[in-house]
Amino acid sequence: MIWRCSSILSTLLIFQIVNSQRVTNHLPKDIIIHFDLKGAPPRPTYFLDLLTTISKLGATGIIIEWEDMFPYSGRLERMRNGNAYSMEETLMILDHAHSLGLTIVPLVQTLGHLEWILKTKEAAHLREDPRYPMVACIGDEEAVDLILEMVNQVLDVHAKYPLPFYHIGADEVYQIGICEADKMKLSSKFQNDTKRLVYNHIQHVSLNISQQQPNTKVLIWFDELRNGSPELIEEYQLDKLVIPVVWKYTDNLDKDLPIEMWTKLSKSFRQVWGGSAFKGADGANKIWNRMKPYVQNNKQWFLQSVKYSAIFSDFHGFIMTGWQRYDHFASLCETFPVSMSSLALNIKILQNFVIIEKDISEIAINLKCPKNTNISSILSGTDKCRFPGYNVRDLIRSFEKIKLYYENSTWIHNRENGWLQSSQMLLAASNPYNVDVVGKIYSSSISKIEKLISDLRISLIELYYDDMVEEMLIDYIYPFYDLLRTRLASVSRIDNRNYYPPRPWLSVEKE
Repeated sequence: MIWRCSSILSTLLIFQIVNSQRVTNHLPKDIIIHFDLKGAPPRPTYFLDLLTTISKLGATGIIIEWEDMFPYSGRLERMRNGNAYSMEETLMILDHAHSLGLTIVPLVQTLGHLEWILKTKEAAHLREDPRYPMVACIGDEEAVDLILEMVNQVLDVHAKYPLPFYHIGADEVYQIGICEADKMKLSSKFQNDTKRLVYNHIQHVSLNISQQQPNTKVLIWFDELRNGSPELIEEYQLDKLVIPVVWKYTDNLDKDLPIEMWTKLSKSFRQVWGGSAFKGADGANKIWNRMKPYVQNNKQWFLQSVKYSAIFSDFHGFIMTGWQRYDHFASLCETFPVSMSSLALNIKILQNFVIIEKDISEIAINLKCPKNTNISSILSGTDKCRFPGYNVRDLIRSFEKIKLYYENSTWIHNRENGWLQSSQMLLAASNPYNVDVVGKIYSSSISKIEKLISDLRISLIELYYDDMVEEMLIDYIYPFYDLLRTRLASVSRIDNRNYYPPRPWLSVEKE
């Protein structure tokens, strides 16, 4: 939902951001921006534009979750996306990021979220649970070999550039110890402890990276570490092999990440990262970036870093995630064009906790905004900034305005509830006086949306591949458009009738 400047919540949030105490002695070493390529992967030229803008906004690096968009070779080539980047395009992207001084971190899932591989007929037998294409059967050497092949192909390309970090994923592992290979190894090698099975796998993958690139540190989502005992973590040398990234996207991190968790984690690990979000964490099917949840989350993360930096040698920085799908099969989340203002604001928040006038001026320059741009226009989603992709932002904003007008117009729904119920539409029987007025709204909205669809298709195709454009239209634009068309057709049928027979109009067949 687009914020309105006049709303109490927006006004309160602006007050909180601007009037909080500025913290100047707690600058994170890294603010890394996440590219989730399992949904809406940008065309290479747009990717380069995004990298340039991200660099100007103050991020120190990027983390690329390649998924099926990497130019894999061998057996992985048969499983990769049909739109996967070529090697030439991949190197062009990495060259540009490096030229901008951005730290480049690859992210390859090595345990869960392997849907892009395990969905295929060729790899289905490597699933942890045959019903679900999510987690690999890590007790199976063939599955581990396939994972390492993926890790190593990405490693070989990224090693052409400085590679301080490599992220191996490992979040949301919902099945483990189910496949036959796991069961056999659990009983023979791991004391029937699934944690040992998982830690052995993480150790194996991490050593594979560090042996090839000794100066590269391995990052991992903290999911499998938060409940592990310090003794078991030390037994598998994970305290030396990996660095946890603690992620949470809520607005109450003291509750969701209690002090006991941090204290326990600090017993095993000297360094830790935080994982916040600037998009993709406000629901699995969002087309517009509300911004407020992300501002609150990043403010919370800054406070967590201040609060817990003393118990770690290095609370290093943040990965600001920008999920594009919750998993390989999920719907699209907010795209980059509607999330650039959120990205810009939240980088500043992670740097200094609050926004001052100088920050807004810098954001306005780097997002190519008019001189009169202020924080209220950015937070409310009404700014007129002209960053790469702004046309898509403008068109989606216009669509949301049309849709919100309809959804929030009580007078329209009163007419529909009284004179355009399902039976009335089925029978084409209602009072034209009460439906003609809403018919005019339907007709006007349909005309606007038809123009918008045409313009949006043209603007999206410059930034994204064809399949993404169709998916966005099918999932987010057409349902509302089709609803209005169906209702307008019913109004037209009602208007074309002058006479009705006596009731009853609905007949029920008797047995």
